[in-house]
Amino acid sequence: MRAHSPHAFDATASRGRRVLLTLAALCALLAAAWCLGPRNNFGSAVPSPRPLPPTDIAQLADWIQTSEATFSDIKPGNAKGIVWAGAAAQRTPWAVVYLHGFSASRLETAPLADQVAKQLGANAFHTRLSGHGRASASAMGEASVQDWMADTLEAVQIGQALGERVLLISCSTGATLATWLDTSAQAGRVTAHAFISPNFGLKDRRSEIVNMPWGQSIALLVEGKTRNWKPQSEPEAMAWTSSYPTRAIFPMMALVKHVRESDLSLFQTPVLVLYSERDQTVEPTETQAAFTRLGSVRKSMEPVGYSKSVGQHVLAGTIKDPAAVAPMAQSIVQWLHALPKEGI
Repeated sequence: MRAHSPHAFDATASRGRRVLLTLAALCALLAAAWCLGPRNNFGSAVPSPRPLPPTDIAQLADWIQTSEATFSDIKPGNAKGIVWAGAAAQRTPWAVVYLHGFSASRLETAPLADQVAKQLGANAFHTRLSGHGRASASAMGEASVQDWMADTLEAVQIGQALGERVLLISCSTGATLATWLDTSAQAGRVTAHAFISPNFGLKDRRSEIVNMPWGQSIALLVEGKTRNWKPQSEPEAMAWTSSYPTRAIFPMMALVKHVRESDLSLFQTPVLVLYSERDQTVEPTETQAAFTRLGSVRKSMEPVGYSKSVGQHVLAGTIKDPAAVAPMAQSIVQWLHALPKEGI
């Protein structure tokens, strides 16, 4: 048997070490490239600049109509608007403001907010988030988080003009925006909140990839440039945007992450959370976790067992479950009346 030189073993070991070091360096570079890749950033904490609504209640309806007339493709029933409790331009003790969810409109839970307003003798205002409620397929992809923040602030400012106290009813991502509002420098404008299926994290955990490095690119690769789903009825097609650019989900996911990771103890306003443990759109455990962290002394969380809504997310409304509107409106009003008067 031929003997091997010790030098041959040393040379082989040296080459092996060099290969391992090269592979380790390559892996480190790849890891750095991944971690330093572009992220789905929330952006500025300041809402987009927006002309202030008039404080004179007599001017509000015309101002809103003029503002909405800027867009020629708003779908019927989707535009911002006031529902007066009685005679027009008369301030009421309460104002109800409705803030809809992502890809939805004021029609999603209608007539819930109006029924609550009727029981309170309140004026109501329904907003329309930027990019939403329009026939244009690209409109939703044009909006930013800051635009939605401005929409939220504007809606509450209109509510303050309409009534002495403001009840903000919000659904899904609308509730995420409402949470941002009451943990921001704009806190204190709302007297009480009612959240319906608040979005603090989607049921499909794969959605969190959007907020990872290169997440936007991965989402576009997986989803394509456009997201589509088929409405089950004409009213549903009118109330929701069923085809929109995939990039429209980027600000929504940035908002959810930002709010979820913010200091929720700053949220001091009374809040009622209505949710379903069988929600197929948002993750109920995230809702429960966020609720626990809310700083409000007067907060209540109620599972909704009476809704027959498919998917258990939009829990009431003519489109999703007409029979759930009355009991949900009653729950909100009873909770509101039960609040200590000095607390509101």
